Parts: sequence; structure tokens; C-alpha cells
Amino acid sequence: MSTLPLSRGPEVPTRRPTDARPRRSPGWWWIPLLAVLYWAFSGVQFNLGELIAGIPQMQDWLRQSLPPDVTTITDGQRYGFPPEFTSVFQLNPFAHLDATMAEIRERWWANTFPQTVVGATLQTIQMAIAGTVVAVPFSLPFAFLAARNTSPHPAVYHTVKLIVNVLRSIPDFAVGLMLITAIGLGPFTGTMALAFHTWTVLIKLFAESIENIDEGVVEAIRATGAPYLAVVIWAVMPQVIPDFISMVLYRFETNIRSASVLGLIGAGGIGFLMKSDFSLFQYQQAATTVLVLIALVMVVDYTSARLRRWVL
Repeated sequence: MSTLPLSRGPEVPTRRPTDARPRRSPGWWWIPLLAVLYWAFSGVQFNLGELIAGIPQMQDWLRQSLPPDVTTITDGQRYGFPPEFTSVFQLNPFAHLDATMAEIRERWWANTFPQTVVGATLQTIQMAIAGTVVAVPFSLPFAFLAARNTSPHPAVYHTVKLIVNVLRSIPDFAVGLMLITAIGLGPFTGTMALAFHTWTVLIKLFAESIENIDEGVVEAIRATGAPYLAVVIWAVMPQVIPDFISMVLYRFETNIRSASVLGLIGAGGIGFLMKSDFSLFQYQQAATTVLVLIALVMVVDYTSARLRRWVL
């Protein structure tokens, strides 16, 4: 009796041991890590015992700061209303006054009101808005030159990229100090420092967003023979506008904090008022200023986050 050969199914390749498994790092990797950590902590003279020993002094400062002196906000005498005015409504910038009274009103808005907590807070917001708005239109053309896919020539791309990287490495605090020597103290100095640093940062962020666009749309517009400007307007801008808006709002948030820091060097805003309170040991007033600054940052962060979600 003959037997039929058994049919063999498809061969299943046998799995061989592979060398593709991730290699373990050498066992001595922690040695250079510990060396770097020791170098960093020793360089900053890190002393936890000294920090613990200073806790009573911090508690003493906290006791002197509480309760915060909210009269800096609520007391009308703090605002130094001009005695020549019979009504607060005369401070309305649109109210019609004679030349002498109008000059007094202008001095109050420019010099007296910004020295109050409310005025300094509003001035901080003004600095952040103005600095951001000034930076945006100047950053757009440089962003297209700093993006690899929209730059007209590799030499232009590398040159703009290098210059922007160098300028961006200068902190806004240093820019503010340099501008103070040129144009003096005041909110205009802080605004220009914010504008300069925001300009350099937005160029980088905008350029990265441009480099991530869908190149198919760009090629389709170019295939029609459209010039460079038309390609930018019709192929690039519709894709990057939501990202641009989100980045601008994010920089506005950052500028609120930066404007507060710039005030410490005399560049206006709530930081200048905070420095004055601490310098005069007015800790209860300083506590109020700090709380107002915290509230301002929280409100701006929340509002900006809602706007970004709405845009995107």
C-alpha cells in the first residue's frame, strides 16, 4: 500500500536571536553625572543648612508683611488727585479743559498715577501689549528669510539665522540696561527692551512654524507661475496664521512677567513700585504689590490660554 506524500504548508521562518536589542549603557555612566552635579552645586555654594538657619528671618519678614496694606489700592489719597480739580471726572482724557488744567491732567496721568498700584499694574500691561505689537510686524519678514523653505537663497538663510541666534542670546534685562544709558529710565525703555527680545524670539518661532508647513500646497501655487510674494500670501500664510497667533499670545504672557522684572531696573511698571516698597522697608505695601502681580499673571495666563484654544 503506497502512501501519499504529506503536503507541507508554507515554511515559517524560525526566529533567530537578534542583536537589535537595546544595548545597556556602561555601568560607569553615573560617575561623570555625579561629577557634573558636584561641580554645579559647589559652584553656587549650595548650603541647605544656611537656608534652614534663615527660616526665622523669613518668618519675621512674613510677619511684618501681613496683613497686606490694601489701602494702597483703596485709599483715594494715595492717588494724589490734583487739588485744582473739583471732580475726579475732570481726569477723563476726553474731558474739555483749558490749557493749564489740561497740562495738570497730563502730568497726573504721566507721573502720579503710574506710582500707584493700579497705575503701575496698568502700565505693566501697556508695556507688554506695546512691546509685543511693535515686535510682530518686524519679525514676520525676517521669519520668512530665516525659514529654510521660504528663504530666497541658502546664504540669506544662514546669515539671518546666525544674526538672530546671536541677538536672541542677549536677555531683555541686559537690553533694558543698555537702553537706560541711551534714553533714560521709564516705561518707554522697558517697552523697547521687550520689543527687541520679543522680535528675536518670534523670528525663531515663526521660522520653525513655516518650515513645518505642507510643501504640496506651496508647490501647487508655484506651478501656476506665481511670484514669491503670492506664494507666501496664498500658500504659506493660511497654514501658519493659527500658530502665529498662538505664539504671539504666548509671548504676551511672557512679556507680562518680563515687564515686571524690567521695572526693578527702573524701566517702569509694577516691578519699579515693588522695588521701591522693599527698598523703603514697606513690607505690607510690598506684599500687596506682590499679590497684585500674582493675580495679574494668573488672569493673563487664563485669558491667553482661552484665546489660544479658541484660535486653534
